[in-house]
Amino acid sequence: MNTLYFKLAMMPMVIGMITLVSRKWGNKIGGIIGSMPWVAGPILVFFIVEQGTAFGIRAIPGILTGVVSLVGFCYCYAFLSKYLTWLPTLFISYGAFVAAALLLDSLHLSLWSIYGVAVLSIVAALRYFPLPVAGTPPLERAKTPKFDIPFRMLVATLFVLAITALAKGLGPTWSGILTPFPIITSILAIFTHYLQGSNATITILRGIMIGLVGFTTFLFLQAFFLREFSIPISFLLAFVVNGLINAVAIRVW
Repeated sequence: MNTLYFKLAMMPMVIGMITLVSRKWGNKIGGIIGSMPWVAGPILVFFIVEQGTAFGIRAIPGILTGVVSLVGFCYCYAFLSKYLTWLPTLFISYGAFVAAALLLDSLHLSLWSIYGVAVLSIVAALRYFPLPVAGTPPLERAKTPKFDIPFRMLVATLFVLAITALAKGLGPTWSGILTPFPIITSILAIFTHYLQGSNATITILRGIMIGLVGFTTFLFLQAFFLREFSIPISFLLAFVVNGLINAVAIRVW
């Protein structure tokens, strides 16, 4: 019951914080902040607390598979946002996520292999990521939806509750694959697309992509740290590495 209360309290705060950061410091910074393990990290903790450390460690290759699928989602959404409204763009991008997940799951890659594939896919996607259309005036809706932030909070919280509740039945692999499912990313993309247009959407998704190298490494390190350290120490060490990688990535990209 304590973990349930924690899920209900934590997720609204996380999504609310990311939304406010994006509004204050811009879409790129909001995307980078949004890419950090605010959802995947706690879900991994819940796996460990509720299913055991071994389950959590076995879920990590699946989570990395989900990261590659998330790259496919971000690239697809950024590209299609130039031509389509948010709803068809969202569903086609979800299809890209599922297709990538099914393909990679069929390959049964090792932890090191899927980590390498994840990093290479992020770097390649950033190299060829869609660019905002020059000369296009920014779209500014007259009014932000009244229940914007509460709706974002609700969706993210329900997702975490669903994944952790289904974990035992799904098993570590597919529980892991669904952990990086683009919930926060979708929320950021949809509202940015609707309120500000394609150029702003591309910017925020590129920010998320920049942060994914650190995010991926954070998760990869848990496969080793959790064998040696407690959850708080494992997460703190990997979070520091995540932050350092993000600082470098911002300068590179």
